[in-house]
Amino acid sequence: MDSVKASWKKSLFFLVVFSSQVAEGSARLSAVDAFKAIMIDGVDLPQVLGNPIKQYSLAAVIDDEMEPIPFQIDEYNEGGAVYFEGWDVPLVGTEGVFDEEDKLLFINKDAGERYRSRHRYDGKIIHEITLTDKNGSQRYAYLVEGSRLRSDEQYVRYSADEALVETDFYSITYNKENNLNWDDFSIVNYDGDENPFDALKIRLNTGVLTNMVTLELNNEDLIAQAKGERIGPIRTTTQMELIFWFLKLPFVKVSLQLHHYPNSLLYDARAILPAARRKMLVDPKIRMALEGNRLFGTEIRTASGPKQPAITDGHMDDIEKAHIEHGISIDNNWIWADTQRNLDFAAFFTFNSEREQEISFYYNDEKDILDPPERFPGQLPVAGYLMHTLPPSGFFGFTVNIHLSNGYEGEPEDFTSALRTLPAINVSSPK
Repeated sequence: MDSVKASWKKSLFFLVVFSSQVAEGSARLSAVDAFKAIMIDGVDLPQVLGNPIKQYSLAAVIDDEMEPIPFQIDEYNEGGAVYFEGWDVPLVGTEGVFDEEDKLLFINKDAGERYRSRHRYDGKIIHEITLTDKNGSQRYAYLVEGSRLRSDEQYVRYSADEALVETDFYSITYNKENNLNWDDFSIVNYDGDENPFDALKIRLNTGVLTNMVTLELNNEDLIAQAKGERIGPIRTTTQMELIFWFLKLPFVKVSLQLHHYPNSLLYDARAILPAARRKMLVDPKIRMALEGNRLFGTEIRTASGPKQPAITDGHMDDIEKAHIEHGISIDNNWIWADTQRNLDFAAFFTFNSEREQEISFYYNDEKDILDPPERFPGQLPVAGYLMHTLPPSGFFGFTVNIHLSNGYEGEPEDFTSALRTLPAINVSSPK
């Protein structure tokens, strides 16, 4: 009898251990967390530094089987942006070789259970990557050397010929004459008949030599042309040259990298401001804002504005003006909109230069105002960021990140924080 009990206890012990192993990495991820892009610097992957990039791939244990998962490795330039051959910022390190500044990218949900000796796979495991969420749940991915296996999953699809980007959540067709403008912007499961967005509008308002006369440069004066694409399954990056044209002359050239992720877009703008040309501008202001297409009923909240949302109805009211007055600051600048049409978007602003300028919430809700170029008339609404000045000279840069969802759950203070919080990342080498 004692031997039976001992055998039963032993079997139960192994069952519990096996069940806990299977449970590792299988905890259900929230919609906010599932499609986050995990990015790991080459410096944190010491065993691969100095080796050819092409010999590495990524794998995870899914349903107790080791499988290849989508990944990409992007090389970076000396300015901290994605490297493009022919652009005027040199590569850090050696092309085609894993360097400290290079980045390994994969999607959070593709990490899985922990590798065990029973799992068989092609190639040699070089690094174990552990992702630990706020609840302590862990997921694992494995950097492998010499494997022939690759995942064919593409979270982001890109066609340069058609100027088309597609993901499982959205598709965008860019205007070929000016990649700043959209010919089409469609959202999967959007409850509306037309495109939800008109355009992403960039405006420079400034006096010239004096503030007695001011001018505005808009999307017709700011011409963006693609100079290169880095296409990957996790994100696709387009290197654009954005030129501010003034009096038919190129006034300032801006490096604009546009990153497409499965459910978000990131605009990374960087420029060198010549002191002589900057002195010509008096009280310059730049705004970058997303304009909606007749999104009546949309509710908008801001990081520091009233708890009561601004509601799009074609007319400005006191609540909307309060959001403009108090809505955001440099350190606390999220914007969230619920369109009531199975589409939410959240935006964040970050300076990527040491020089920071005052910013505020830019907003308009007026159905009879035209702000060309427009595919759809009216400001219904337009929401984004206003920079109140520019530095006197030198390097200046910022990013605007736009996240898209069929509906965020909970309070915006919580999910906007969650959108910007990655799991803790630990990299180890097998013994």
